[in-house]
Amino acid sequence: MRSGAASSKLETLREAISEIDQRHAEGESGFFADDTSDAPTAATGAASGSVQTSESEEISSFANALSFDDDDGDGPEDFDAAYAKAKKTAMNMLAMRDHASGELRDKLLKRDFLPAAVDELIAKLQKSRLLNDEEFAHRYVRAHRERRKLSRSALKRELNKKGLPAEIVSDAVEDVDGEDDLARQVAEKKAASTRGLDHDVRERRILGMLARRGFASSVCLKVTREVLAED
Repeated sequence: MRSGAASSKLETLREAISEIDQRHAEGESGFFADDTSDAPTAATGAASGSVQTSESEEISSFANALSFDDDDGDGPEDFDAAYAKAKKTAMNMLAMRDHASGELRDKLLKRDFLPAAVDELIAKLQKSRLLNDEEFAHRYVRAHRERRKLSRSALKRELNKKGLPAEIVSDAVEDVDGEDDLARQVAEKKAASTRGLDHDVRERRILGMLARRGFASSVCLKVTREVLAED
């Protein structure tokens, strides 16, 4: 892929050739003009020399225009270097914790790695199964359901933030059940920590905790009232 500088040189070359062609078509002297005099006068000789000098400069300009120095730094060596750096960073991130493909891609791009190198790296990691969005989604649901007591809707929201496709997200949360039981666990823990406070204060705090975990309002109200009635 040519750089922007090379494209600019090509455009300059086309414009210069077009100008020369137009001058030749109008009959000006030059390399392609008809020679109508066997013995040019001093005046015509001087004019001819001037034209040849001008056209020599134009030929030099053409040569410069045809020199495609890749000033953008995106040649093979630069790509390989960018890829190697992106790979090293990605492997360090994956060693820390599991990532979704979109999540890892976004992190690498935010560090200004070459986009083409990042895309190739992500594709290779997926092919080697070091990145597997389906497995990531299911592991994430199991871990956060147990550790953070997140509701089905909260888990779905978190997976969407990871940049996972909608079908993978839906499949991962499809088998999540026991919303009432999980909400009750959260409510009982909060009720125990607020024991001794006014009833209305406890109710607000339990409802707020359940809402932040993503439980439906109907579940929040039902479980909160049951837990406080039993406490």
